[in-house]
Amino acid sequence: MIDYNELLNAEIKGIYGDLIGRINQINEWYSLYEGEQEWEIPQGLDYKPTQKITNIMKKLIDTKARFMFGREPFFDVRPVAVDAKGSTTEKDKAQLKEDLLYKILEKNKFHSKLLKGKKDCSIGGKLAIKLWASKKKGLKIVFSPAQEFFTQYNDDDVDELEKIAFVYLMNDELEPEDQRIKKQIWEMVEGKCILNETTHNGKGELVSTEFQDHSTGLDFIPVVIVINGGLTGEIEGKSDIRTLWGNQYHYNKLTSDDIDALRFQMFGQDVITDADENSLSNIKIAPGAMVDLQTDLAQSNAGRQAKIQRLESKFSYKDKFEDTINRIKSDMYETMEVPNVSLEQLKGLMQSGKSMKALYWGLMAACDEEWTEWGPALRQMVEYIFKMVEVYNLYESREIASYETSLVIEHNYPIQEDEDEKKQIDMDEVTAEVRSRKAYMNKWGEYEDIDSELEQIQKEKELLGQDTYTRDLNDRANEDEEDEEEEETKE
Repeated sequence: MIDYNELLNAEIKGIYGDLIGRINQINEWYSLYEGEQEWEIPQGLDYKPTQKITNIMKKLIDTKARFMFGREPFFDVRPVAVDAKGSTTEKDKAQLKEDLLYKILEKNKFHSKLLKGKKDCSIGGKLAIKLWASKKKGLKIVFSPAQEFFTQYNDDDVDELEKIAFVYLMNDELEPEDQRIKKQIWEMVEGKCILNETTHNGKGELVSTEFQDHSTGLDFIPVVIVINGGLTGEIEGKSDIRTLWGNQYHYNKLTSDDIDALRFQMFGQDVITDADENSLSNIKIAPGAMVDLQTDLAQSNAGRQAKIQRLESKFSYKDKFEDTINRIKSDMYETMEVPNVSLEQLKGLMQSGKSMKALYWGLMAACDEEWTEWGPALRQMVEYIFKMVEVYNLYESREIASYETSLVIEHNYPIQEDEDEKKQIDMDEVTAEVRSRKAYMNKWGEYEDIDSELEQIQKEKELLGQDTYTRDLNDRANEDEEDEEEEETKE
């Protein structure tokens, strides 16, 4: 067992308070998300109760994450200065900067990390996006779940990060001596970002020191924190697992009890009266079996006759069960603002984009609310990326990173009408020459090489232009011949 208290020392026990309990709580939330939702079974029962796990929490969290980030947000880098008439200098600079950004994002598999990071944020309540720069390897984007980092903010401003400690396992060894845990601390000291990084074993003993009081050359900590929900001043966020678990627990219990009730009550029970004891012991229950049912002698003398009959169960709680289970399930869907609809209910809506949009209006509003947190965080991440490229001259692109531009982040939800409308707006901007064709193709198209595609389009335009010019010359020549023929006819 790793002694985190000993490992983190002042980082946890002193400045941050004892956070071991919170780490364990977050790990428990992850276990529940993965479906470890069994409960304690009473002892001494003559049967094994059913434990049926229907992990609705995981489905809801995954569905909301896919709806919000299933389609990668578009980072539109735009020029601040206006080009002179006939010039595209500022637009070209902005395009170069956007190309640099997408080069970094694609190399880091950013879209995949973003989608998974949204799930982590929903489970643990918060998420850290850390940027790590190397002249040889370029810039790395690392997403860290809530149990791997601890933050310290300015006393007067909860948005100003002063110190952050990352602690995470590097292997899965069983013996403490063989385990390796990385401890990485970023801290602002006199306006400069200082890095300390060490490696420890499972006992908290120092194994190696990678960085000690290392000046990064940055005037900011290259980490962006995303908080899930919460109120003003909160720094831990809210876990969706914690919100959903009560209903999930009762849903599992009720469906499991229903299976047991069905198992015990769906079959009738044979009742035999006034039968001889030997006759009872020879009865066989099998398809087509004959029963030699003999009356007990004492009962026969009393004028009674042996009888066998079947006592059927009356399954009368079905409607109440369905009402309860559906109400619990609906509560969970409504908590996450995810529409609870079946394929049968969607059949009448598939032909209407407006109806589909109305159906998902609550989910869209909830995602828009979350974008008030994610939008500024991603914008800050991009700002830090360009600053680090400029400071370290990564990819030999210092000049490009220093171009003065603005950034607009556009998010796209997977609703067709919404996408068609945005495509038309962007096409109108291309026609009005306030958006470049390359920017449009980069946002909506799937091209291996956009520059080659643009060159081909230009060649085709020139070819079509030549054909039009030749056609015009031929038309004019024909008109001249017709005029000459008319004049000759008049003479």
